[in-house]
Amino acid sequence: MQTYPGAPDYREHPSEDYARANFEFVNGDGETVIAEGTTSWSFVGAGLRLSFELLGPAYSMSADTLDTEAMVFFSRALTQSEGEDLVEKQNAEQGLMPLVSDEALAYGYTDENTHLATCFLRGEQPVETLANGVAVVQLLMAAYLSAQTGRTVTFPVDLDDFVPDVARGTWKP
Repeated sequence: MQTYPGAPDYREHPSEDYARANFEFVNGDGETVIAEGTTSWSFVGAGLRLSFELLGPAYSMSADTLDTEAMVFFSRALTQSEGEDLVEKQNAEQGLMPLVSDEALAYGYTDENTHLATCFLRGEQPVETLANGVAVVQLLMAAYLSAQTGRTVTFPVDLDDFVPDVARGTWKP
């Protein structure tokens, strides 16, 4: 607070710049599955970072949008706007950085939009529905409830009157 006078006191005004949640559920085969999710708007690094890991009893898989097919290195010798078009989402102007050649494709937007448009034109329901969106919001709200109460929440849980601290409108810059 001394270093940044006037900055929000996050002890009094909750923020969600970093979040972590664990979900335990039973899959269609009756097996217990644990899913962990993390997010951060304050990630410091080059580009948009989306990473995934899948761990099973005899397999694993990982993907990271920053593990790209190309890297670019900028030295201190760059002047003014040289290379500026390549560092749009970078937080640095020198050093080794990932180069994402087709961001829309890498982040899944191209396939997502194609699927939605195709289903619309055929008069079909897309794979993801409004009900799926509601279920995701319910899981996130249950995670907020768990974080605020410090206890494990068993789903389904009554969330009708629950408002997370970060949504109460008490935060003032």
